Amino acid sequence: MISTRLASRALVALSLWLAAPAIAQQPVAASQPDSAARPLEARVRERIAAVVQQRLALTDDQMRQLTAVNASYETKRRDLMARERESRVVIREEIRRGKDADEKRVQGALDELFRLQRERIDITEQEQRELSKFMQPSQRAGYLALQEQLRRRIEQLRRRGAGAAMGAEPRPRR
Repeated sequence: MISTRLASRALVALSLWLAAPAIAQQPVAASQPDSAARPLEARVRERIAAVVQQRLALTDDQMRQLTAVNASYETKRRDLMARERESRVVIREEIRRGKDADEKRVQGALDELFRLQRERIDITEQEQRELSKFMQPSQRAGYLALQEQLRRRIEQLRRRGAGAAMGAEPRPRR
């Protein structure tokens, strides 16, 4: 069974991928509470960067440019994810209330989720335009696929970690 702490560390390390695949060359922030996780996170980042470069057949120059583009969109992505999380929390809270749910609050959160999904598409389109300056269409498509695989894996780990934290057995792999 995966411990919640280990799952959290893995999630942090994997989410760094979205910031910059080659960020592995940079030191991990000193403000991180658990210094024991730093080497693991650095290895995960290095491995992810190597996989991206290898699977997409990127040159070192393309990898540097990809890192720069990713970094320029990281703040937007993190903000978007935080706002999505907030909306989902509101919806969950209200649904748990059952018949006493505040329908206007649920509707507002749903509207916000749809708006955020459109914003995510806009951000992805902007990023793809920038990537098209130095990556082939097939490389960009492969990159999108790798990002989606990573998001799904992170979500899977999150669910397992949450279940473990609540005393539930981890879900079987498909």
